[in-house]
Amino acid sequence: MRTTPRTIGLIMACAAGSFTTGCDALDPGGALLYVFSTHHASPVDGSFPNRGDDQAPRVFDTDMGWQVTMLEAYITIEAVTLVSCNGRELPLKMFWGPCPEDLRGEDLETLTVAGLELEPGDYCELIVDYGRYQMPVIQPGQEDTRHDIPENTDVDGTTIYMLGGARRDEMMDQIPFSLRGTQELRVELDLTTVDGGGPLHVARHEDFPKELLVSKTYDRFFDGVDFDNLDEGQLAGDLDAVLADQTRVQVGTVVQVPGDEG
Repeated sequence: MRTTPRTIGLIMACAAGSFTTGCDALDPGGALLYVFSTHHASPVDGSFPNRGDDQAPRVFDTDMGWQVTMLEAYITIEAVTLVSCNGRELPLKMFWGPCPEDLRGEDLETLTVAGLELEPGDYCELIVDYGRYQMPVIQPGQEDTRHDIPENTDVDGTTIYMLGGARRDEMMDQIPFSLRGTQELRVELDLTTVDGGGPLHVARHEDFPKELLVSKTYDRFFDGVDFDNLDEGQLAGDLDAVLADQTRVQVGTVVQVPGDEG
């Protein structure tokens, strides 16, 4: 922008707050938004239990009395879209492409997924698209992806992948399972009360970037499952409904226990 006496006068008037016409063009304001993802077990007595160490299997009990050992598990976020309260959809930039979240990673640890420079205003919805992961082909000399690439090629083409076993007691052999959920899934997350009881708000001048955290539980996928009569095809088809039900969003990067959003 060319600096002229008129422009200088306008800048001074805007800084003094003496008038607003034309000030938005000089200083549109807004803030960066970052979206993160994480996972955890279902809370017990107001806290999140440890169901496995970093890069270790997850072990948990189901509502049917089965002990599940989840040896491998991935859930892929393909795209994220923010929706303003007037209905405008804003696709976020996926920093390193689709994010295959390794559920053996440390619980409550955050992964950076997407971001966007936002205009001032109110935002009422976050759309998370879970989709089929495609193994990237890294050419020699090409910059690698920041997302860890699964070593197991069976993850390729899946939205949800789970490998492990289940047993009722330690005296019985585990019944193995290998689940490949391949349905694309769109989850619409309400932001109308997420920011102090109101929608996600971006002021004209923000001191820090805005942050949203998408979290999910991993120990509810096998509720109601009788492994003695396991139908892997049917169970794989049911995974998306559980994922949609267990996906949450909040402001900040520290997962809040339900009921403690306070």
